Order: sequence, then C-alpha cells, then structure tokens
Amino acid sequence: MKYQLERLASEPEGGPRPHGRVEFLPLEWYGPIHVDVGIGNRLKNVTLKSVSPLRDFANFAVADIMVYLDDQWRERIHEELTRKMGQLWKLFSDRTPDYSGEIAVVGHSLGSVIMFDLMQKGVEKLPQGLHCSQKDVSPSTKKPTVPAPAKVNVATPGSFDRKGVKILKDHVAKGHVAALSKGQAAGAIEHPVPRCLFAVGSPLGMFLSIRLSQKAQRASRYFRGLDVRWPAVCEGRGWRMFNVFHPDDPIAYRIEPLLNPAYAKQNPRVVPHKGGLRWNHKISSWFTSSSASKGPDSAGLLDLDETFEEVLVVPTEDPSSFFEEKPARQAVVTVDRVDYALQVSAFESMNEMLSALQSHFSYWDNEDLLRFVVDQIHESLQSKARSSK
Repeated sequence: MKYQLERLASEPEGGPRPHGRVEFLPLEWYGPIHVDVGIGNRLKNVTLKSVSPLRDFANFAVADIMVYLDDQWRERIHEELTRKMGQLWKLFSDRTPDYSGEIAVVGHSLGSVIMFDLMQKGVEKLPQGLHCSQKDVSPSTKKPTVPAPAKVNVATPGSFDRKGVKILKDHVAKGHVAALSKGQAAGAIEHPVPRCLFAVGSPLGMFLSIRLSQKAQRASRYFRGLDVRWPAVCEGRGWRMFNVFHPDDPIAYRIEPLLNPAYAKQNPRVVPHKGGLRWNHKISSWFTSSSASKGPDSAGLLDLDETFEEVLVVPTEDPSSFFEEKPARQAVVTVDRVDYALQVSAFESMNEMLSALQSHFSYWDNEDLLRFVVDQIHESLQSKARSSK
C-alpha cells in the first residue's frame, strides 16, 4: 500500500491516473498435504538430524514436488485450491461493490506450477492472444472463467498426464464415475482467468521440459491466450506471464528458451532496484558492454541483441520437413519477455552457496519484487484499457 501511494504521487499532473488500488489476499494450498493428512509430521519424524537446513529445504521443496506428481494428490490440490479461490473471489466481490473483477496471481515455487496447470482449464475460453484467431472471438461479453472442479472420487488426471487420462477414461467407461462435464463439487464457484500470473522461484521450466519430451508439440501451446505485442491487433487482450527468480535460486528455471531456443543465450530481463541498477550490477554491465563492443561485427550484434532484449519472438508453426519440396512458411509473433531476474546484492555475489541456501525463501521480503508486481499489474490493466478503445 505504501508503494502504491508513492507511485500515485509520482504520476505527472494531467497524465492518466490509475483507477483503484491493488489488494493482496493470501491463499495457501499446502494444507491438504502437510496438515490434513499429516505428511509434514511423518516427514519430520523420518528426517535425519544432520545438516538440518538442507534437509528442511528438501522437505519443503523436493517432497512437495514428489507429492504433486501423484495423480490423486494433484487432483486433490487442484480441487481444494480452485474452491478456495472461488470463495475468496466471491467474498471480496460481495464486499467491494466497485471491484473491477480483474485478478492476478503470485505463485511461489510449486504454487506457480499448480496455478499454471489450473489456468490451462480457462485459457481455452480466451478470445484473443497467442494461438487465438479472430474467428475464435465470441460475441459474448462474459469474462472467461476457470471452471469449478468436478466432483470425482477416484484418481483423476493432472493437466497433461497421459496415465491419469487413461485411468479416468477406464473408470468412466465402466460407469464408476460420471464424466467431468456432468457435475461440480458442492460449493464450487467459478472465478475469472487471472490477468497476470507471476511465477516466483518457479520450477515450471523443469515441469514443461519433461512434459514436452512426451509430446511432439511446441511449448507455446501451453501459453494459449498469452498477450501478443505484434500483430498489434491482439495487443492487450490476453493474459501475461512473469517468471521472476533470484539468480542463485536452485529451484528456479527459465521458460523463454522453451518458447524460442535462441533465448538460451539471451540474458533475462532485470527487475529494477529502486528504479535502476545496484552498483555491482552497473560495474558488471559496463564490463560486459565493453567486451561485446570490441568484436568486428559488434554493431550488428548489438542491434540484434537490443531487439531480443525488448520482446520475445515466438514461432507459432512447426518447421517444415527437410524433404518437403515447398517448405511451409513459419509464422512468428512477439510477446512480452517472460523471464525476469532479481538483482543480487554485493554480499550475495561474494558467496553463491550461502545465497543459494536462502534465496528460495527470500522473495516475500524482497521490496524490488513487490514494486515490480504492482507496476506490472497497473501496466497490464492500462494496456487492456487502451486495447478496448
């Protein structure tokens, strides 16, 4: 709230003023795992006493990922979180008459993967954005929503799990459960598809890498409806993704190289520190730019790097076969950059191992991250308002 007031005061007079404010509402997903059935207590009882900081980290991060890979637990987590989000959205809407209805989600660690999977159930309804054509636009003015979870009592599949899909189809065929489209869990409430998803310290890149190895398709298919900057006709009409990470976080992975392998050599965007760079980053940037400018073709390379620095170029069609006589034309679109790195302090840069141990748990106290979230939410809403004119 303090930063939002400072941001409002810094706006130039006569310029566009933001409407309303951003409210932060906490929502936890780990209750069904660590509290309701006591997995946390069981892990604590069998954990060795040596190197306790490392073992606590493993119990927090690695064990949760292993639980989420189980079909039954994944569906239970999805159902519980969707129910809580729907209830929270309805409660806030009822108590706030002038609420715009827009939401953004900040997911930390595995929470970002869970929310990304849940969004896959709602992005198919988005009228415009990545992999959406004008013919998909519906005349309805109703906002796309994430559907409420179905009431199913057996092992239902995760978002992209082939084994889970087969299990569910077998049970439906035998008449043990009804099809998902025939019923919803009691008390379930639909809520809008988030306008922004902030994946913080996220292993989503690892999950998508594994899923893509099982499917012959582009990673961009998992980002249907993502806001497109070019062609300009679709700008501001989709959702936005921000993969924010600490450079030393051992759990975090990049996403951009999955959408375009050329970005594996391109540095992520930098989250500003009080509007600029830390002094150690300024020195590092100066050395990098000086060494890059000494090459024979440095002018052309710098122009190309600046282009890739601003936007993410995403191929939207699979490349044609080498043996085809008439290769198909490969279309591309540009979207906003997805990967954003926080700036390490001078102390962290001197001891990467110590920084790695604490970086995964430092996001909620990071003022740069909080400022970045507020700025991007306001910018996204303003972009959507411009596109609707």
